[in-house]
Amino acid sequence: MRDEALDDPNCAVAAHLAHLERAPSARGSSSQRKAQGSHYTPRSLVEYVLRESTHELAHVPRSVIDPACGSGNFLVAAARELIARGATSMESVLTHSIYGVDIDERAVELCRDALLALLLESTPIAARDRVAIALERHVVCADAIELDFGARIGIAKFDWVLGNPPFLNQLEISTAHSRTRAKRIAQLTGGAVSRYTDVAAAFLLLGLDLLAPGGRLGFVMPQSFLASADARKARVAAVKNARLRSVWACTERMFDGATVQVCAITLSKQNDALAASRDDEHDAASVCVAFGVSFDALPVVHGFDFANTPTWSPLIAAGFGVPACVLQLKSTRVVGEIARATADFRDQFYGLRGAIVERAQELSSQFPRLVTTKHIDLAECTWGAVNVRVHGIKHVHPCVDRAALERDSAMNAWVHTRLIPKILVATQTRVMEAWVDEEGSVLPLVPLLTVVARDDGECDLWMIAAALASPVIAARAVALYSGSALSSRAIKLSARQLLEMPLPIEQSAWQESAQLFRAASRAPDLAQRNTILERYAHASIRAYGLGKVDLEDVLRFWRERRVR
Repeated sequence: MRDEALDDPNCAVAAHLAHLERAPSARGSSSQRKAQGSHYTPRSLVEYVLRESTHELAHVPRSVIDPACGSGNFLVAAARELIARGATSMESVLTHSIYGVDIDERAVELCRDALLALLLESTPIAARDRVAIALERHVVCADAIELDFGARIGIAKFDWVLGNPPFLNQLEISTAHSRTRAKRIAQLTGGAVSRYTDVAAAFLLLGLDLLAPGGRLGFVMPQSFLASADARKARVAAVKNARLRSVWACTERMFDGATVQVCAITLSKQNDALAASRDDEHDAASVCVAFGVSFDALPVVHGFDFANTPTWSPLIAAGFGVPACVLQLKSTRVVGEIARATADFRDQFYGLRGAIVERAQELSSQFPRLVTTKHIDLAECTWGAVNVRVHGIKHVHPCVDRAALERDSAMNAWVHTRLIPKILVATQTRVMEAWVDEEGSVLPLVPLLTVVARDDGECDLWMIAAALASPVIAARAVALYSGSALSSRAIKLSARQLLEMPLPIEQSAWQESAQLFRAASRAPDLAQRNTILERYAHASIRAYGLGKVDLEDVLRFWRERRVR
């Protein structure tokens, strides 16, 4: 017997969403969802995207599409929203306004069933059949990237585009599209999405292309889209003919079985004829921001410079507690003027296979220590004190047997370039962690960054390291590049991004910070090192010309990230 409560569309939708949340088996296995880049959207996130994408929208959208509709979470909620906004009937909405595409045939069937469940029990059989026929035409199994929407579903432009597109990191074999597919996506997006860009960016640009003038788009995206260098062209393309209206992010995991951090963005197409008039607080240069699983509102960001800001991460910086002052520094010089930075890659990583040995004693230039990210802490190298795993083998004292590399000219050349005085900078860390290899006696393992002083000798390694490890740079890195690391709370800079960081402007404080950083590096124990690092942090923040209030804000931010 049918539950009478399901005659209420609100109850029907709630039951559908609850079923999806309880029964992952109905959505395919975890490995299948990962292979397709598909994970189903939590109800709270669906509701947020709908709310923000229709904010200040004065009229009822006539057409809604989800180009990666899955089993229908967004479309079911959108149908409800259209009724709430004054659409004549659910039958009319489902027949004329709801459209969806998904590559998974079973998901498409579930989506159609979920939409049909919105009809009242009293709906005549003939009307129910008409809706079912319309949904078969309008909710289809296809690849949205390649689909001719006008020919297949009878409409090419939509008032409202919603969705949670597949997240496919094309560098991961388990989720990669073929090279042919990647080339096709690059062609369709005018080069804005390359084979190194998450394919979700292609769906975003497709969604904007499907959007009618004055229409609205709301998408769940990987948080890396906000910061990734590979997604920069897609970000530029997105705001070329559309306005970014809102952005949301969080540090928590929102999807069961998925490791990716997510964000949500809403945009409106230029010539926003459907929108109500806006006051000054919501002009075209302003972006509404929310953060966390409770979608807490943060201050509206006004006048964001999309043209000259390399990422969109500053929009959510306040959610991570970043002091605003680190984006308003007076410095006109960058690290790249006094240093060079290099990142090694898979050739060096795999080139060491068979040459790594365990050697605790009798170290020499023929057996240089191999240092990993796990070994590098702030002003400290913990080689020999922690276990690391390299090429599947656990080591405590990893060294490189140079004799094993004699026949590999490329690896031999690499060893020579790395066995020099340098700074090693760790990645995937909560603060900037750098250590000075004064003697040039260790070899770095991917993904450590290697930094050396420029030949002109303007600054020594200690001055450079003191700048790189500054709490100011840590905060600025979070502000500019949050979302690019494996963890939402971690920092991951490329060599280029590291060199683009600003230099201190107060020479005496900078020199003081360098002396303290050196002293911390030589401290006999952790307690003394931390005491000296506190003094170093003060001096390095002053070196950037920050006043007392800003200094305390940056110091507090840095301390909290260090201890967690």
